[in-house]
Amino acid sequence: MSETTMVPVPTDSDAWVKTQLRAASAQRLRHGLSVWLLRLVVIGGALGSWQLLVAVGWLDPFVVSSPQAVGAFLLDNLGTGKFWQDVQATVLATLIGFVVASIAGVAAAFVLAQSKHLHDVVDPILTFFNSMPRVAFAPLFVVWFGLGITSKIVLAFSLCFFIVLSGALVGLTQVDSDLNTITRQLGANRRQYFVKLVLPNALPSIAASLRLALIYGFLAVVVGEMIGSSSGLGQQIAFYSGVLRMDAVFGILLVLGVLVSAAVAALRMVENYFLRWQ
Repeated sequence: MSETTMVPVPTDSDAWVKTQLRAASAQRLRHGLSVWLLRLVVIGGALGSWQLLVAVGWLDPFVVSSPQAVGAFLLDNLGTGKFWQDVQATVLATLIGFVVASIAGVAAAFVLAQSKHLHDVVDPILTFFNSMPRVAFAPLFVVWFGLGITSKIVLAFSLCFFIVLSGALVGLTQVDSDLNTITRQLGANRRQYFVKLVLPNALPSIAASLRLALIYGFLAVVVGEMIGSSSGLGQQIAFYSGVLRMDAVFGILLVLGVLVSAAVAALRMVENYFLRWQ
């Protein structure tokens, strides 16, 4: 007599879990679609209102331009090699300054987190340098490092470093006291304590500081290019502002907004990957 293979039959609980997962997935999809729909409505309403106010004469197109003129400028320039060379110069300087500042900021925060005595010694010094408006140093950086990419990288580094340092230091030092006590009582060594408790606790704070630093990195580079540079979108903004081409200025600002938003979105995707355990 042959044995009959028993096939497991899904229980009611299995079906309920699958139903809940499908409902949650559908809810996320509906939420995402509604968010994007509302975003398009807000953006379309703002652009339509801007164009209408210019058309009826309530806004001077010479001063604020118009969406139609901005679109015409972008259509004429997005296909040119010079425009994308300036985009590449701005993005490259920002990324180099941001990456170097991020590594240095996290490393400095790790060192300071290991010694309260050292942290107390350098904290007022760091506060002093952080309180100085580094953007005001842009003319000096241009004099010291020239009109090339180096001065922009240094300026981006000077802004990003302190942002990353502050965020990383907060995450590395503010560990829940109960978790700290439990980890010690369980006999965790120094490496296990850092890997299992301190680092996971610090990652969200570090990630938030990185996003903010990236935004300010673009700001620093564009300001540096406006003050003195041979290339970059900031140099274009300074040029078109001087000749009163407001359509060009708003068009370049729009491109910058898209670039920064895309960079932050990419960084958030990396953050979500490393923080998927949350």
